[in-house]
Amino acid sequence: MQAAPDHLDAKRTELILQQLEQLPTLPAVAMQVLEVTGNDQSSARDVVKLIESDVSLTARILHLVHRPDMGVRGEVNSVDRAVVLLGFAAVRSAVLAVSVFETFGTGPQRKFCHFVRDDFWKHSIAVACCAELMAETLAEIYRKDAGIEPSQAFVCGLLHDLGKVALDAVLPKSFDRVVEAVEMLRGNIADVERKVIGLDHMVVGKRLAERWQLPPAIRDSIWLHGQLPQALPATVKNPRMVNLVTLADMLVREQHLGYSGNYTFTVPRQVLLDAVGLTEDHIKQVLQNLVARIEPRAQALGLGRASSNDLYQQALSRANRELGRVTEQLASKNRRLAIRAKFFDALSGFQSELRPDAPPQTVLQAVGQTAVGVLDVKTLCAFSLPPGQAFAEALLFDETGCVFENTLVDCPNRPCKPEGDGPVLAAGDEMEWIVSAISPRLSHEQRYWICLEADGQCIGGIVWGAPAGEAQRLSTQVQELTAIASGWSLALRTAQIREEARTLAEQLAEANRQLHNAQNEILRSKMLISIGEMAAGAAHEMNNPLAVISGRSQLLASQLDDPKLKQSAKLIYEQTHRISDIITELMHYAKPQPPKPAPADLADLVDRALHEVRQQTDVKDRRIEIAVGDIPPVNVDAEQISSALAEILLNAVLATDPTQGQVEVHAAFDPYSCRVAVTITDNGVGMDEKTIKHAFDPFFSNLKAGRRRGMGLAKALRWVESSGGSIRLESRVDHGTRVLLLLPAAPNETATIVVPQRKAAT
Repeated sequence: MQAAPDHLDAKRTELILQQLEQLPTLPAVAMQVLEVTGNDQSSARDVVKLIESDVSLTARILHLVHRPDMGVRGEVNSVDRAVVLLGFAAVRSAVLAVSVFETFGTGPQRKFCHFVRDDFWKHSIAVACCAELMAETLAEIYRKDAGIEPSQAFVCGLLHDLGKVALDAVLPKSFDRVVEAVEMLRGNIADVERKVIGLDHMVVGKRLAERWQLPPAIRDSIWLHGQLPQALPATVKNPRMVNLVTLADMLVREQHLGYSGNYTFTVPRQVLLDAVGLTEDHIKQVLQNLVARIEPRAQALGLGRASSNDLYQQALSRANRELGRVTEQLASKNRRLAIRAKFFDALSGFQSELRPDAPPQTVLQAVGQTAVGVLDVKTLCAFSLPPGQAFAEALLFDETGCVFENTLVDCPNRPCKPEGDGPVLAAGDEMEWIVSAISPRLSHEQRYWICLEADGQCIGGIVWGAPAGEAQRLSTQVQELTAIASGWSLALRTAQIREEARTLAEQLAEANRQLHNAQNEILRSKMLISIGEMAAGAAHEMNNPLAVISGRSQLLASQLDDPKLKQSAKLIYEQTHRISDIITELMHYAKPQPPKPAPADLADLVDRALHEVRQQTDVKDRRIEIAVGDIPPVNVDAEQISSALAEILLNAVLATDPTQGQVEVHAAFDPYSCRVAVTITDNGVGMDEKTIKHAFDPFFSNLKAGRRRGMGLAKALRWVESSGGSIRLESRVDHGTRVLLLLPAAPNETATIVVPQRKAAT
């Protein structure tokens, strides 16, 4: 329903307020009494004359003076005496109370009417008596500083809901709908009044009080009761009175005395106690005397006999009805809470069982296990749709939550996020691709599903078979199912994102590795080119001088008779040849001969390498173990690889102790990569991280100067890589070194992994 424009609402409100003009005014004598008692120049005689002019008013005043709480002994038969005993304030309040009650009274009783004035006035009198008792308590505590006359507090409490009875008189049908709605909703009557009528009873009561020219304290109590103390306008002359009436209304409603038509408390009790200046002990004493105070006041106003027993019975009846209603509400809430607890426990268990790094399949399995318990089905299917894939991974669960089948289902068209208020949907044509695949395994012919979605896209779902009434049963659990479906969706999408991130990280790492290798290869190529150019230049520039030095040193050696000089000339000749060998070696490293790969026996290559090592150094007591076994041929340049093995073996031998050194050579074939792995291990001094980093650099050596030129491992790496292999070095100081060579196997080799047999060679 479309709301009316603001100017129409304002016009409607003004028309309703104008109808208040149709209500009767206070009796003339009452208006005159109010005027005279409010004038400081008036005398008691003036008041007496006005009261005696109205027989009914005279009887009410004389009856009022004989109330038990007045403490008057003996008979009071004259108005003069009554006015003196009561005082102007009490007389004014009594006249006003009697006049208002006679104006509205209990009213006509309509059929099917929800607003009963008799019960309403009982509530109003109870509030008035409660306010009066609290005002008397304040007078005892603060003496004259309380600022509240008990008689005035009585009238303010009596008339605080004047707007309700006014609305009932002006708009009986509309106000009856308000009361009916409040009874159903158990809410704040003012909120319902504003929605149904357009304004609340506080505003109506204020306008009526202004029309009757009631005192400001009464008008403010009618208009502002029920508001927070700090929210009262600064223009209120007696805010304590307003807070007192609000507190009295709250206490009477708690006691179920009469009918107020309101079921909410908008102001905290302690806030009102602090604003009024009373404690819980004071309130306890007030409530003990309340019912006894109500009975004579109800009789004085002509409400009929309201004995303490009647009031207790009425309050008990209302309390029992309210208790029955609350009990039913609690039972309904308990049933609802039981359902919510079931879903909460399921969601909590689902979250607690998942590891932070759980993969999508683990999450999907947890989703299916939770769904079995939540949906209370015997069989269901949980599926996920990996991003960018045209298939779904489906898990089928039995009633115990165990997976009895895991399958992949083609998904030609990814289902869209379904439209609807709830998560449970009938599995229609859009789900035929998975329903047809799992249908024989599901019970019942009716199929339902819950879509798991993220960012508006379907990422998975739950499919199960159930009776036709399943959707109706689960419609009462829409909020809970929506919440747990959101939890499932979030967990599954998080796992998918984590898996995507893991895959991307692996791809990035591999790309970085390849880039790093490419960069290193470029640097090494540049270095090799520089070395080659340097070696070529050195050879070109140095060969002629070296040839001259070599020739002249030979000539000198042949012509000199002095042995020492002759030996020096020979040394010069040898060193020139050494320089020439270094230059040649450097040129071969920078620009090696192209490899000539061919099938070669690894054992033969190792033997050739060991033979070369023996020619270069004395192995003596060093123990060398060879375990090659039945290894398929390697597809390499035999000469280069045997030389590379020799360089590595030589380094291993030189790194070990001459008497206790041990070197092991193992080999094995990996049929999956079609490579032969050769490991050369020694128990020597080992290498630190810096040495390992530069071990394959040209001219790098950790041996004493003059022992090696530092080209051995560099050449070995060059030769191995030229044949399509690789070298990896592992070493720890004082724990030896391990060199791993991976060499390509000869084509069409189908040998299996062989555990090599050890043989020792020294």
